[in-house]
Amino acid sequence: MLTCPHCGSQNPDYYTQCPNCGSALSAAQQQAAAPVSYAAPSYQPAEPVTTTGGWFGWYMLMSLLPIIGTIIMLCSTKDPSAKNYAKLMLILQIIAIVLYIIMFICMAASGSLSSMNY
Repeated sequence: MLTCPHCGSQNPDYYTQCPNCGSALSAAQQQAAAPVSYAAPSYQPAEPVTTTGGWFGWYMLMSLLPIIGTIIMLCSTKDPSAKNYAKLMLILQIIAIVLYIIMFICMAASGSLSSMNY
């Protein structure tokens, strides 16, 4: 970091002019600045990926316990694509439930339910 001789603000090494006061930063200051050290990039682990067997297991769980299985999948997986799939399935299941309720209300209003034999 370079220190401005006029205002004393700290500036990056590659600045030739102080953005705070506008005075020129001397070449001697730039040469006296500490050499730039390059750090190795930090290791970032890859995102988790759900295997074929894992997808089969999630599918079976959501088939046997539709809403509960979807919530379990949403809360327990770390794979972003699996989380997005669980969100989609939850939305579709809620839409299906709402449509079934509307259909039931329409059938009850038309009197169709009384003619059904159970």
